[in-house]
Amino acid sequence: MKRLQTPWRIVAGAVALWIVGTAGFMHFEHASFGDGFYETSMLLLTHFDHLAPQDTGSRILTLVLIVGSFALIGYLLKWFAEYMIGVGDNVRKRRLQSKIKKMKHHYIVCGLGRVGSQVAREMNLENIAFVSMDRDQSKVGEAVASGYVAFEADSASEEALKTAGIDHAEGLVACLSDDSANLLVTLAARALNPNLYIVARANRSENEVKLKRAGADRVAFPYQIGGYHMASMALRPSVVDYMDVVSSSGATTDLQVEEMVVGQNSRLAGHHLGKALVEGEIGATVIAINGSDGTSRVRPSGNEVIYPGDRLIVLGAKTDLTKASNLVQ
Repeated sequence: MKRLQTPWRIVAGAVALWIVGTAGFMHFEHASFGDGFYETSMLLLTHFDHLAPQDTGSRILTLVLIVGSFALIGYLLKWFAEYMIGVGDNVRKRRLQSKIKKMKHHYIVCGLGRVGSQVAREMNLENIAFVSMDRDQSKVGEAVASGYVAFEADSASEEALKTAGIDHAEGLVACLSDDSANLLVTLAARALNPNLYIVARANRSENEVKLKRAGADRVAFPYQIGGYHMASMALRPSVVDYMDVVSSSGATTDLQVEEMVVGQNSRLAGHHLGKALVEGEIGATVIAINGSDGTSRVRPSGNEVIYPGDRLIVLGAKTDLTKASNLVQ
């Protein structure tokens, strides 16, 4: 509303200067209305004194009109710059909303700190569609510069989560630096989308129960994970090197590990796993099965019956994983 009122204030200021200038010249110079209006117009538009008055009052009036004209022009330029910035922001917001509306089964990354930026990087390397947000404008700018879909907002705000497309999102990662902030994000996200898969960051172990009660499916402890990884690097370096190669999205090798969910119409549903998927013609290896009933089977033999909803942890080359995915789905 204020932005709309500004042009009228500028017009009112200009009219006031014209009235004061015309009346002033009629009084001090005894000019006619037309001459006074003309002299005032020339001063406001050109800032040049054509009349060269000798009267002190006329000189003061001339200075007031010139300074007032400069002030109005500065105010007009300031308003125009703000207006153009606002137009640009609205265009960016509409483009962002358009991108998010087109996303389906995407992920939402809340927080772009050291942990959140790494999460975003991994998702980008995996070509996973995601939306990220943070209250820090500089962090959002870095994310946008990296090609991510990101915007500045409070992650705990329901409006921000709706803007991020939480109603049609697959999952959410709450990786803010404060546990209480992650708790609020988890509560808001679970309320908006009961089917959302939520991973929340925690710094203190006693907050794990609170986050899970709030609706988090998984709770991650970055410092604990980092400490475990460093200890493993010291004690089992070769194993860690192998696992890093397999799990790293930016690895030069083609070997990867994927989780595949057995669909309702899968060719495997209701049948034995079989060697075709274990280590046969496809070349991929199922290293674990997380059953829909909550059971887990590591290194399956191939005689296990596969049911819809089961999650297969599959190891293999990217081409083999693509074939396996087509078979599982």
